Amino acid sequence: MDYPALLSKLIRLSIGLTLVVIVLGAYTRISDAGLGCPDWPGCYGQLNVPMKNDEIMRASALFPGHTIEPYKAWLEMIHRYVAGSLGLLIAAILVVSFKVPNIPKAWPSALALLVVFQAALGMWTVTLKLMPIIVVLHLFGGFALLSLLLVFYLVSRAYCQRQNNKVINDGCQSQENLSYQGLHSASSLQKMGWLSLSVLIVQIFLGGWTSSNYAALVCTSLPLCEGDWWQAFNLSGAFTIFQHPLLMNGNSYEFGVLDYGSRMTIHLVHRFGAIISAITLLFFAWQLVRFSSSRTLNRAAWSLVGLVVLQISLGIANVVMHLPVILAVGHNLVAALLLLNIVFICTQLRLSYRPKVIGQATNHIQMRMITKPSHNTEQSKLSK
Repeated sequence: MDYPALLSKLIRLSIGLTLVVIVLGAYTRISDAGLGCPDWPGCYGQLNVPMKNDEIMRASALFPGHTIEPYKAWLEMIHRYVAGSLGLLIAAILVVSFKVPNIPKAWPSALALLVVFQAALGMWTVTLKLMPIIVVLHLFGGFALLSLLLVFYLVSRAYCQRQNNKVINDGCQSQENLSYQGLHSASSLQKMGWLSLSVLIVQIFLGGWTSSNYAALVCTSLPLCEGDWWQAFNLSGAFTIFQHPLLMNGNSYEFGVLDYGSRMTIHLVHRFGAIISAITLLFFAWQLVRFSSSRTLNRAAWSLVGLVVLQISLGIANVVMHLPVILAVGHNLVAALLLLNIVFICTQLRLSYRPKVIGQATNHIQMRMITKPSHNTEQSKLSK
C-alpha cells in the first residue's frame, strides 16, 4: 500500500472536516445551542436527541428544570458527531504515519493529544455551563488543530517529494542561489510572518472573547459605540478571565454575566484589534509581493489581501445588520481561512529559507568578501 499517498489524503480530508467542525461550532454557539444538551457526550442520558414521548418523559425526569428544545439539541449533537468523526480521522493519521519511515512522528502525536484535550474542553464547555474562558479555549483548540494539520501536511509533502527525488518549481529560489540581499529579505519575511501570526492569534482570542461574553451586539453604531461610551469603559472588568460563579444567570453563563461597561469594552477592544490586524496583515502581504520571488507565496499574499477585505466587510455588516447568524458564522469561517493562509505562508517560508542555513550562508558570503584578495593586491604580489 502507498502509505505516503494515503497519509496525504487523510490529512487533506481532516483539514476539510476541521473547517466543517469550526463552522458547526460557530453556528451552535451563535444560535444559543451550546447547552442544547445539558450532559456529555450524550444528550439527556442517551446517544441521540429525545424525540418520542417516552424519551422526553425520561429526559425530563433525569434533568428536571431543563426545557427540551429538539432543534438546539440536534445542533449540539450533530456538532459532536462530526467532531467524533474528526477524532477517528486523526487516530487514523497517527497509525498511518508510523507506516511511513523517517517521517516526523511529533506532529501526528501532537495532533492526537490535541484531539483528546479538545474533547475534554468540549465536555467542560457543557459541564461548566459555557464558562467564557473554556468556550474560548475550545475555539482555540479547533483553530490549533486546523493549523497543525496544515503544517503536518506541508512537512510530510516536502519529505515525500525529497524521498521521490521530485523537484517542484514554484518560483522559489534555492538557498544556494540567494544573494546576500535575498537572504536578508527572506529572514525579514519570516520575522514579519511570525509577527502577523501573533497579531492574528490575539485578534482571534478577542473575537472568541466577544462572542463567549455575548458582547457582539453591545455596540450597534460605527465607528465607535453610541452614547458616552468612554465613561463606561472598564478594561479590568472586561478581561476577568475566571468570572465568579455567583454571577451566573440561571446556573449558567449563557447570555453573559458581565455588566454593560465590561461588554462594551470587550467589543471596542475587538474593533481596535481588527484595525491593527488589518494593517499588519496587509503590510505583510505587500512585503511578500515586493520581496518574494515565489509564485506560490505571491498567490497566498493576494489571497491574504482578499480575505482581510472580506473579513472587515463581514465585521461591519454584522454590526449594521445586528449579527445575522449566517454572517456571524461567515466571520468565524473567514477567521479560520485567514489563520490557514498565514500558517501556510510561515511554513512555506520556513521550509524554503531555513534561518540556520540563511545565517550560515550569510556568514559564508561575508567571510568571502573579507578574505578574498583584491585585484590590486594580486598584481603587487606578481610584480614583487
